[in-house]
Amino acid sequence: MNDSKKYNINTFLSFFAKSMIEAFIPIILYKNGFSIDYIFIYLMFQYILSIFVISMIPLLDKYVKYKGLVIINTIFFIIGYTFLFYMKKNILSLFILALFHTLHGSIFWILRHIYTIKIYPNKNLSKNVGNILISTEASYLFSSYIGAFILDKYNQLVLTIIASIILIIANIFLLSIKIKTEDSKLNLSIIKSLKVKNILFFIAEQFKVIGIVLFPLYITIFLKVSYKFIGIFNIFIGISSIIFIFLFSRLINKKKKSYMLPCAIMYSLLWILKINIKIKIIILFVAFIEGIVSKIYQTAVTRFLYSLGHHFNTIEYVTVIEMLFSFIRFIIILIAFLIIKDLKILLYICSIGLLFTGFIKFNDLNDEK
Repeated sequence: MNDSKKYNINTFLSFFAKSMIEAFIPIILYKNGFSIDYIFIYLMFQYILSIFVISMIPLLDKYVKYKGLVIINTIFFIIGYTFLFYMKKNILSLFILALFHTLHGSIFWILRHIYTIKIYPNKNLSKNVGNILISTEASYLFSSYIGAFILDKYNQLVLTIIASIILIIANIFLLSIKIKTEDSKLNLSIIKSLKVKNILFFIAEQFKVIGIVLFPLYITIFLKVSYKFIGIFNIFIGISSIIFIFLFSRLINKKKKSYMLPCAIMYSLLWILKINIKIKIIILFVAFIEGIVSKIYQTAVTRFLYSLGHHFNTIEYVTVIEMLFSFIRFIIILIAFLIIKDLKILLYICSIGLLFTGFIKFNDLNDEK
């Protein structure tokens, strides 16, 4: 079995394990008595902690290498989600949960970026990114619904055990992939090389991430939906996503076009639409359309990110990029906590940020001498 197949299996299984629980974290906190303000505080803890955790990864990598990071990531996945279901209702517990989740999540995403850049060259990158996203969407297809089913029928401990076993199996495949390590450091000067338009793009794109995190909480509060409905919502997105990622990733691989502007406009309009819909069946229909548009959009964004990464030391690049992402997300949530307060208004702002990405021409440096 070659490395790309191993990596696709890891992608499928690891995202399956994560999405069995991760999609429900804000909802679980809300149902356990935490207000929206407290959920904002939890997210701020998570994003500010991730800046510090990510900054330490080049140092950690020096001593434990990529395989050690995989093991640390797995350990804190298990600890973090066990703690989630048994935590007390106070600020300290939110901080501890954010720390555990950050130690898992930050390392997970750094490793994902490193392995993707190392395994896949710039040639046929759109097609390869499409294959990765297909594996990701296939995992999302039923994982959150299965997670919801276990939460409703059994208990949190059973869900944590099952998800942990799946992640361990996933990371066995990752550990079997041999990639060349690089001497690295925390190199903040990379930010100066990113071009202003790229930084503006990354800022606008983080509004999409915040919206994705908070939308399940929004419909839980305002439409009184269940865990299972969130799972069904993800199934509708997943079905349409898989079909169109397969076709679109091959199209832009040949034509070298991103179609970002029309995608960003349609994606933003769909968000505004689903924020205002009160009929559950129509939300599912919108989810199906969103699955098409969002993954066309995501294929282009992911290709931009990894294509740019080929110009730098891999671990230095992904470390700085993820620190930048976390800082932007922290600022967005901080402003929401201090000024906005209203979840619906925040989602409107996220849709506007998403729209702006279509008007910012990303520069992956490949056309520069």
